[in-house]
Order: sequence, then C-alpha cells, then structure tokens
Amino acid sequence: MTDLMNNAATPLEAANDAIHALSWTDTALETVDTAVRMGEYGAARLRFLKLAEQSQIRVLLHIPQKDAIRLAGGLPTYTVARLFEQLPRPLGRAIVQSLPEVKRQGVVVILNHRRSRSPRQQAMG
Repeated sequence: MTDLMNNAATPLEAANDAIHALSWTDTALETVDTAVRMGEYGAARLRFLKLAEQSQIRVLLHIPQKDAIRLAGGLPTYTVARLFEQLPRPLGRAIVQSLPEVKRQGVVVILNHRRSRSPRQQAMG
C-alpha cells in the first residue's frame, strides 16, 4: 500500500516541478522581452545568456525579428553559431547576415568546424 501511495505521488511531484520550471522559464522570457522592449539590450543579453538553450530559442522566436537581430548581434560568436543551428533558417540567416563582417566570418568558421567533425569526435564531446 505504501508503494502504491508513493508511486501515485511521484507523477504529481513531477507535474508540480514541471509547472514550477515552466513558470520560471516564462518569467525569464518575460524579463528578456521587457528589457528588449525598453531598449535595454545589455540587460536583455545578460539575462538571455543565463537561459537554457531551448529558452533562448523561445525568446528569439517570441520577440520581433528586428529585436532578435539586435539582441543576437551583441552575443558571443559561439552562442550565435550554436543558436543558428537550432533556429528556423530565415531567422538564423537574418541574424547572421546582420552581423559585422568579422563576427559573421567567425560564425561561419565555427559552423564549418562543427559540421566537419567526425561522428566519433562529436560523440566524445
């Protein structure tokens, strides 16, 4: 009977944890979105960089494209390259094309390197 009760409580605890995580993610997204709307791109980038990758993608998809481009323009080159691989192609291209030439070339070099790695090297990290 105790095992049955423990097993019944586990999904409820997991659902509660998921709701808690979702509300934090939504709060983080809202914080970045608010900072962008207020033109505080530095603050928005700091908060953005603390987010998990999937939350970063949600932010870039949620905000207007011109704001996503401006926000991403101040991110580290590796971060832009990593996000480019996950974003819809039109948004990813718009972000990369708007970068200054040197940074754009850095993104291209990183992407080419990541694509050229063998499957074994990728598995090893």
